Amino acid sequence: MITLDALTLPDQMIWIDEFAWRPVVQRTERTLTGKLFIEEALMQKGRPITLAGDWVTRATLQQLQTLASAASTTHTLVIQGQTYTVAWRHTEQALTAEPIKPVTDPGDDDFYELTLRLMVVA
Repeated sequence: MITLDALTLPDQMIWIDEFAWRPVVQRTERTLTGKLFIEEALMQKGRPITLAGDWVTRATLQQLQTLASAASTTHTLVIQGQTYTVAWRHTEQALTAEPIKPVTDPGDDDFYELTLRLMVVA
């Protein structure tokens, strides 16, 4: 089961960038004598969690939009048996959804393909 705060998300959501995270940051520089200077450190926060690949109802999408519209908030995400404190990645479009069957007057039960862009903050 996948949850974001009290909201249950579809079980078929896929964490598409789970292994794209680089936990080590590195900077290299050459000195005037030609020696290589390397600095490394562990990343403290910011691991991306992009969830995609399943459908949600318009009613669920509206709840997610409300969560994503609040500035400076954190949320509890439970996925794959792990709990993460996350925030929305507003440097990108934090939430995107495309209607499965476009209609001019969608109802609460109409489906949308969902992508959520979050990041670990604690």
